[in-house]
Amino acid sequence: MSTKQLDDLLATLPRERQPERDLWPEIAVRLAPRPQSRHFGKLAIAASVLLMLLFSWQWPERTEPVLAWQQQEQQWQQALSQQLTELQQVNPAFGDWQWQLQLWQQAINQVKVALNFYPDDPGLQHKLASLYQQQLSYVDWLASTSY
Repeated sequence: MSTKQLDDLLATLPRERQPERDLWPEIAVRLAPRPQSRHFGKLAIAASVLLMLLFSWQWPERTEPVLAWQQQEQQWQQALSQQLTELQQVNPAFGDWQWQLQLWQQAINQVKVALNFYPDDPGLQHKLASLYQQQLSYVDWLASTSY
């Protein structure tokens, strides 16, 4: 049978077809609300109590002494200046590597401004440490690939 013959046969079929009987009663029975088990309610209560406990949990603060961020900053700046003085000629594939260092320095300055307002904020202190570490790692990478 060719595709033209098949198309002709399909064209003779009616576009719509009506069901032979009323299907709504069977559909309505399937849509009727089902009784929920008692265990679901107990499980929901237990889950909500567990979530409440998890969100209200107070993590213990670290007990080891942490240097003030100003002292850490001084150490990072000394390490950065030492790495920069040891840096020979940088591989040209890095492009404007000094611009990248300036971007990190801008981000560091913004975090330092925030630390002036919130000096005990551990999130800001960690962000500052992370930015300095990224900067030091980048200079270390530059040094390892320079010639």
